[in-house]
Amino acid sequence: MIKRFLLVVLFAGLTHFVSFSQSHELRLGITSGVSNFTGSGSDARSTLNGGSQQEYYTNNPYGKKYGINLGGALNYRYVFANNVILGLEGAFERLQTKIDLQGNEFINGSRGQTKLNQQFVNFNPFVGYRVGFEPMTMDIQIGMDVSKTLSIKESGSIEDKQGNKTSFDRDRGKVIDVDLRPRLQFNVNYERYTVFAGYSWGLKDYNNGLLGADPGAARLNVFRLGLQYQLLTPIFRND
Repeated sequence: MIKRFLLVVLFAGLTHFVSFSQSHELRLGITSGVSNFTGSGSDARSTLNGGSQQEYYTNNPYGKKYGINLGGALNYRYVFANNVILGLEGAFERLQTKIDLQGNEFINGSRGQTKLNQQFVNFNPFVGYRVGFEPMTMDIQIGMDVSKTLSIKESGSIEDKQGNKTSFDRDRGKVIDVDLRPRLQFNVNYERYTVFAGYSWGLKDYNNGLLGADPGAARLNVFRLGLQYQLLTPIFRND
């Protein structure tokens, strides 16, 4: 009896949940934008360590300079009759930051730059609210990026005073396993197309657990711009 009662209650709750829903929306999107590190452990300039091309690596790879991001995502939204939104997005992203290399103390005054390329599988559960202004709508959403690290690699190059260039690469391993970033995003929807802009604030310190002197915190922040296409015709319910 108790099991039957619980099943009836669950079914009634789901029926109530669906009856007040407005639409299901599924979108495929591409993402670009920029990212950089902030905090006392990040910097705009660093030096190069190592005695040869095979040994080179950046002393502090966590740059304050912006790099270009690339990614793709699948986005699901459930819009209620009162315009409240619940959603989940899954994405693959390559986030990039930059830091300059300079200083007379290494490579005979060479100059250069290091790009830190990080690959993530990112999940973003979110809530939001839809505002209508015909023929478009705007979604305001807040959520949390839960980003699983796939790889972190630096790619750099230096140039000496004679114009000779040397490139180098370094696998940084998984400095962090999962990054968490609160995210605010605005979407403008027109027919099946959505243009969006969002910003995520990193919570995890990339220097946490580093041996030796504490260099301070370095956290990854992400600004996104993107375009989405709605794969399905919206399923509306106005009960």
